[in-house]
Amino acid sequence: MKTTPVFVATAVVLGAILAGACGSSSDSEFADPNGASSGGPGSSSGVLGGGTGDASSKPCTGLCLQQKTCAGGGSTTVSGKVFDPAGKVPLYNVIVYVPNAPVAALTSGASCDRCGDVSGDPLVSAITDTSGKFTLTNVPVGAKIPLVVQVGKWRRQLTITNVAECTDTPLTTEQTRLPKNHTEGDIPKMALTTGGADAMECFLRKVGLEDSEFSVGGGAGRVHFYAGSPSGNTTTAKFDGAHGGASFAPAQGFWSDASQLGAYDIVLLSCEGQTYPATKPQPALDALYDYTTKGGRVFASHWHRFWFDPRADNNGAVMGTTKFGDLGTWNDDNGFSNSIAATVDNTFPKGKAMEEWLGNVGALQADKLPIDGAKKNLETVNPANAQQWITYAGPQAVEYMSFNIPTGVPDDKKCGRAVYSDLHVSAGVGDTPGPAWPGGCKTTELSPQEKALEFMLFDLSSCIQSDQAPPTPPGTVK
Repeated sequence: MKTTPVFVATAVVLGAILAGACGSSSDSEFADPNGASSGGPGSSSGVLGGGTGDASSKPCTGLCLQQKTCAGGGSTTVSGKVFDPAGKVPLYNVIVYVPNAPVAALTSGASCDRCGDVSGDPLVSAITDTSGKFTLTNVPVGAKIPLVVQVGKWRRQLTITNVAECTDTPLTTEQTRLPKNHTEGDIPKMALTTGGADAMECFLRKVGLEDSEFSVGGGAGRVHFYAGSPSGNTTTAKFDGAHGGASFAPAQGFWSDASQLGAYDIVLLSCEGQTYPATKPQPALDALYDYTTKGGRVFASHWHRFWFDPRADNNGAVMGTTKFGDLGTWNDDNGFSNSIAATVDNTFPKGKAMEEWLGNVGALQADKLPIDGAKKNLETVNPANAQQWITYAGPQAVEYMSFNIPTGVPDDKKCGRAVYSDLHVSAGVGDTPGPAWPGGCKTTELSPQEKALEFMLFDLSSCIQSDQAPPTPPGTVK
C-alpha cells in the first residue's frame, strides 16, 4: 500500500535517533527518547509518561496522513487480545494505541498518575474488554506502524510489520502479552514482603515474570524481596543457591523508611500470621500512608490490616494511629474452617467487569468465587471511603476491598490506591513460605482466588480514577 514518503523518511530518522526504548523493536517508528528501560535520567515523570493534553485541534501530521477512507463504511483495523506476561490470562482495561509522536520513558517510584492522556499523542486508541479483546479502528496504513500496550507502568511497545488498507490485521498473543522481563518492556518496580502465613512470592511467577526479575532490595530485578515475620512458621527470607543465595533485608527497616518506600511503584505485603505491631511502629504507619498520598500503590493481605486498623490481635489494644480514615468495620475472627463461595459485587462498573472477567477465565463456580483460607477481619466497608469487591454473607465478611487515597477528598485530588485482601492468597494450592525462594513455589497455574488477585493487581497498577466510572480510552488526535 502506498504511504506518504516524506513522513516515512522522517519517522525512520526519528527511529534511528531515538532507538532503545523500553520494549520497543529496534525498528520502531517512535522509540523512547531517553534510551532508558523503566525510567532513567531525563525521563518524564508519571505513569503515563507525560501526556500532552487535548489534541483534538491539532493538524493532521505524521501517521495521521496514512489514515485511509474505506468504501462502504469499512475501516482499517488492528485487533487482538492482551495477556498477562505468562501469555495465559487475558487482561481487562489495558490501553492499546497507535502513537503519533515519540513515547516518553517511565520513571520508577510513587507518582500521582490520574487517568487521562498517555504519552505519544495517540492517534487511535482502545481499551480491552472483559475477554481481553480490543479493536483499533481507522489505523494508519503501511509498514512499521508503532503500537503501545499499557496498563499503569506495565508497558510494551512494538512495531506492526505492515497494516493493510481497509481490512483487519490480527495480532498474536506473543505480540500483545505484557513483558516478562525488563528487556521486553516496562514493568513497575515492586517491593514484596514475605511472611509466615502466605506465599505471595510465588504469585508473580505464575503471572509470568521471569526469575531474573526477582532480587533483594537495591538489586537489578523489578521485584525486590524483604523478609517479614514468621509467626512460628518458615518465612521465605533468602534465595536458594541456584538463584544466588542472598538473604532478604528485614521488612521493618524497609517500610519504616519513606525514601525506600518512595522508590517503588507497588508494595505487596504478604500475611505474616499475626499483626506484629512491634515491627510497625508509628513512624512506619505514617511512612506507608505518606507513600500512598504521593501515588504509591499497596496490596495488603490478611493481618496486614494493621496498617488500616492498628490494634494488636484479638485484645483490642490500640497500638498506633492510622491516617487512612474510616474504611469499615474490623474484627479479629480468624476465619472460616472450610472454603467459601464468595459473591462478586457487580453494582459498580469495575465490579461488573470483574464478575464477567472471572467467568471468562474460568474462575467462577455457579457464579461464585471459591476461596480457600478466607478470613473475617473485615465485616463491612464504609462506602464513603472504600469499595467492596468480593463478599460473603454468612457470616458477613468482605474478602476484597479497595480505596483511593487520600480518603475524604474529591477524586481529582486522589493520587494513591490500596487493596486489602482478607484471605491467604496461596491457600489451597500447595505453595508455602520458604525455606528459600523459589523452593516453596510448587505450582504454575493460578487458582480461582489467585485469578481474582491478578485482576486486582492490574487494577491496582492502573491510573487513578473513581471506581464508580467505567474506564475510557485516552484522548486521541482528531
